[in-house]
Amino acid sequence: MKNIILDFFLTITGISAASGLVHQNNHLFVIADNSRYLYDFGLNDRLLTRIQLDKNTSDLENIAKARKPDFESITFDQDKYYIYGSGSTPNRNLRITYQKEVLTEDFSKIYHRLQQKFLVDQDNFNIEGVIHTEDEIWLFNRGNGQKAQNGIFKINKFNTEKSSFDAIKLPLIDYVQAGFTDAILVGDFVYFIAAAEASNSTYLDGEIAGTILGKFNRKNSQSIETIRIPGKHKFEGITLKEQSGDQITFFLCEDKDDDKMETTIYSLTIDQ
Repeated sequence: MKNIILDFFLTITGISAASGLVHQNNHLFVIADNSRYLYDFGLNDRLLTRIQLDKNTSDLENIAKARKPDFESITFDQDKYYIYGSGSTPNRNLRITYQKEVLTEDFSKIYHRLQQKFLVDQDNFNIEGVIHTEDEIWLFNRGNGQKAQNGIFKINKFNTEKSSFDAIKLPLIDYVQAGFTDAILVGDFVYFIAAAEASNSTYLDGEIAGTILGKFNRKNSQSIETIRIPGKHKFEGITLKEQSGDQITFFLCEDKDDDKMETTIYSLTIDQ
């Protein structure tokens, strides 16, 4: 990867703390870690629609840290959107499936089983990205706990008791350990982003050192290439915009760790 170009694309008013996005049918579907909405932003009409993910509460946006569901990961699979809580505290263990209707599942047992089986305790468990393959769910653990356990939990879709864990070594950014924040599968390659934040907590925020873009072949998670993204951004979501010739372009969303109801979307272009 080389010749990286980061550009401002647009600002969406009405979303704060964006944590993941999917580009589908010229719409951006965005989640935020302090919200119980799935946001649908039309790129043609520039209209924002809110899809309520919990009908049993009025506490829907700018939710306090202790109560928020911490939706950090979203993916699109077989005409459905899948949204995952981070699992970083006991009240952040939901999986939401959306296809015209909302289905809510408690992933507590699955998350707990992964922690126990692969020795990633609650203080180091923090799911920030997700990929669905044909037969597996890949959950990207952000290593911003004390043990810096970056890695990928792989769960069989049809038998969730079948699982594995690939520990991943990521670089430092200005002497701060980078940790996964999102990932996407494009063909045979996984592209991921990882932010470096000066905090050894999965709960508390810290000073941002920047974000890297990484790439590896889906059959070999250790064959990693990385490149630093310009600036000191905390990018938390990545989705494919387009491929053209030898270049690939992504949309990125940024979490500025504030309550301002505004989200900036960037485009990032690299040579493949």
